[in-house]
Amino acid sequence: MTESLLTAGVERCRRRGYDVRRPDDGGEPPGVAVPGGDADPPFGPARALGLEPLAEADPTTVLSRLWTNQEHDRGTVFLVPDSIVAEGVETILAPPVGADTDDDGRVFYAGPDRVPLREGGYAAVPTGTELEWRETSESFPTEIDADDAGAAASTDTNATAGDAPTETASDGRLELRADGEPLAVLSGVNELNCPPRGRFPYAYERDGDKRIRVRDYAGRPVETFGGVSAMREGGFRPVPAPLVPEHMLDGDATGWWEVVVAE
Repeated sequence: MTESLLTAGVERCRRRGYDVRRPDDGGEPPGVAVPGGDADPPFGPARALGLEPLAEADPTTVLSRLWTNQEHDRGTVFLVPDSIVAEGVETILAPPVGADTDDDGRVFYAGPDRVPLREGGYAAVPTGTELEWRETSESFPTEIDADDAGAAASTDTNATAGDAPTETASDGRLELRADGEPLAVLSGVNELNCPPRGRFPYAYERDGDKRIRVRDYAGRPVETFGGVSAMREGGFRPVPAPLVPEHMLDGDATGWWEVVVAE
């Protein structure tokens, strides 16, 4: 499929006066179109274009490829097999770029990265809930209710809600919601860069013996596992970091991309 999608992109760019090269090393992007003297740009100014075949509209892939090309002063031509995938790409990149939105504010896509913590290790939450990262201005304190936020899933902690840190969140803060209820709150998207452990109900890290140790928000030991898979089976999972568009893209994405349906 990739080759047929790429062929469609190459033909389109050549019809518009672009020279297309295919990297021999199999690198990314698999095709780069460079405008000739009489080029007719399909979008934006006459600049190089990265040809990006996509079998599906995955937010991480779409945003990261757009960002990589933008960093190299290239536009991005997403080459997709059908209108369903095309609509998915357009939804991801429609304003506000890289996020959904409703009356409460932006709702972010979950990315592949984890949330690193200031004290070391990574944020964790109980399994069995639907997680959502949401940016909102509604007043909400950053108090973590340990009993509701996962202590009940632990077999080795005496944590109580009164032990949790309390402070007032500012406007534009970021909420991690579990089944629609706030589970963790950050002061904003910029606090994703190593927030304190107390923001989340649990944390985990790999000890010197290569085992995974789970702690509560206060740093107290909860449980030890042989690996991340065992940790998940034991009732805890890593927190996926949200994809924050302003952390990935340089300003507005308008004029930097188009979607081409190969069929």
